[in-house]
Amino acid sequence: MNRIGIFGHEHRAGARETLTLLLAKLAERFPNSPIALAEGMASLLPTGSMPVFTSLYDFARACDIIFSIGGDGTMLMAARAIERANPEAKLLGINLGKLGFLSEHPPAEMDALLGELAEGSLVTEHRLMLHGKVHSETSQLPHINQDDLDPARVGSTEQEVTLDALNEVVIDNYGSTRMLTFEIFVNDALLGTIRADGIIIATPTGSTGYAVSAGGPIVEPTSRVMLVTPIAPHSLNIRPIIIPEEARVRVRSFTAGGFAEPHQALVVADGQEQVIVRTPAIVTVEAAPNRLNLLRRRERSYFDLLRTKLFWSADTRDAGAARM
Repeated sequence: MNRIGIFGHEHRAGARETLTLLLAKLAERFPNSPIALAEGMASLLPTGSMPVFTSLYDFARACDIIFSIGGDGTMLMAARAIERANPEAKLLGINLGKLGFLSEHPPAEMDALLGELAEGSLVTEHRLMLHGKVHSETSQLPHINQDDLDPARVGSTEQEVTLDALNEVVIDNYGSTRMLTFEIFVNDALLGTIRADGIIIATPTGSTGYAVSAGGPIVEPTSRVMLVTPIAPHSLNIRPIIIPEEARVRVRSFTAGGFAEPHQALVVADGQEQVIVRTPAIVTVEAAPNRLNLLRRRERSYFDLLRTKLFWSADTRDAGAARM
């Protein structure tokens, strides 16, 4: 195995202990593989001769397998770094968060996890990622309000801003409680014109995130589809829709009703990139050219995750006991 990278949320409870254990186990299982640390992880322990990367792009580019220590948000950031810098890298999560749909392996499973990694018996799932583009039909350029992966972009404006997401791209209202009007096109065919608080374009991986909170379906994460889910639509007829992953979704957002004041929309990728854009604006979302290579244990299926994480076998009438 070539270089192993460790990225994580250094402020999570148990991060130092988990990193210490992971380094010890890696030294046992892969004594000839160099190990690199992202800057946050390096703050927890003496690093010795291990290289430390301040840039997540450089870190992802240098590593073949990346361990993510933290929750699902940490995994999302690692996935976006891999998409931008090194799509061939593989990602493996150790969960210190609450839910753990992506970062599903608890520290207690580390021996088994690394044993299966050494044997080559881990499953590689190829997860769809999204690529988005944002531009305004007005003379005001879109403004990058947040980028946790590349803070140097924050505050800049671009003619067309690009976004990357593993879970979803959300088009939402900004600075107003008024609804937006959305013209939604799929492969240049008009799907519909709706009034709503927002629109979510999600991957199957993201179907258990914001999309499910907005009433969208849960989709098995290797399914070759995308989801379009409205947020609080002003109609009982509007429903989420599943479309082929080869489709291109184009959403034109604007303010209807003759309001004269300027209006803005907020476009968010995985909760970690934010773009503020003056309406009318167009957001285009399609499958990214590369998939995320996600490693996971074979013994636990996605349906096991749903059952245990969402308590689908729990009967709250039975004294609150969960029967798994």
